[in-house]
Amino acid sequence: MPVEHPTNRVLAALAHVDQRGWSPHLERVALRPGHTLLAPNTPIEFVYFPEDALVGLMHANGLGAPVPSALVGHDGVVGVSMLLGAPAEHLCAEVLHPGNAWRLAAEALNLGPALDAGQLRVVLRYLQALNAQIAQTALCQLQHPLHQRLGRWLQDAFDRVPGGELRMEPARLATWLGAEPEAVTRATAQWVAEGALAQHGGGITLLDRRLLDRRSCGCHQRVKQQTDLLFPAPG
Repeated sequence: MPVEHPTNRVLAALAHVDQRGWSPHLERVALRPGHTLLAPNTPIEFVYFPEDALVGLMHANGLGAPVPSALVGHDGVVGVSMLLGAPAEHLCAEVLHPGNAWRLAAEALNLGPALDAGQLRVVLRYLQALNAQIAQTALCQLQHPLHQRLGRWLQDAFDRVPGGELRMEPARLATWLGAEPEAVTRATAQWVAEGALAQHGGGITLLDRRLLDRRSCGCHQRVKQQTDLLFPAPG
């Protein structure tokens, strides 16, 4: 079905340029937590443009457990390689926070015309923003204590999820922060004690964004500035 006013930044940018070839094949779907959207080295069946869902990307390095790499929400695309003609990725993608997304079947994409120059520029701009996020996440993991890394991760998440509610168990964050669950629980409790967050069964509520920004490391802001420059929010 055609999308007239997409809230996903990349989809909005593609629509602004030209997506006549495949826009009628887009369908709106609900994404549930824990659902795997991509598996490493497996043919991509669908490309997803999240609206209010949050998806985590993990890199499969072949040396053990996948390494958390980036978050995708209304700022991006899951399965972006398919837009460039690559049938698979070395990433796995898992839904972390429930919500909706626009989904495009790879089959429909392959049947349509190739990306024109304008669309290709949009995709390459997104890849630049995604690579910046992946690189900054790796640096943050090496340089900053868990309390600040958690603050940065939550900043990234709340930027991509409308409102101030993240339906995700704090213990589930451990995988995405490369830390023990008990340590993440303590770090979350510290943010709650400082007044930045509220914690409840099955979720985290953002209370004071300025406090979260001020007491986290500066990693988030570096990536956000570049993302906002590449993809302004749809007006």
